[in-house]
Amino acid sequence: MKAVVIAVLVTFGIGSAAVAQQRSVRDMVNDMKARYGQTFEDCQALAVSRGYRLSDDEQDGRLVMMFIEGCIMGKQR
Repeated sequence: MKAVVIAVLVTFGIGSAAVAQQRSVRDMVNDMKARYGQTFEDCQALAVSRGYRLSDDEQDGRLVMMFIEGCIMGKQR
């Protein structure tokens, strides 16, 4: 019985830590805007011109953020 309780608590603790570390797309956008300013805006415009959609959807938002990060690092032209 104690083993089951400990296993449940460990599983819950690991799951809670994973959720706490995951940042929302909106948080990522705000951080990047603050850090890179105009470069972020230029890269966001490039992403939209290449067909990326700006939305609150997690999957679409993460794809756009990956593109923008690459653009900021000079990997998109």
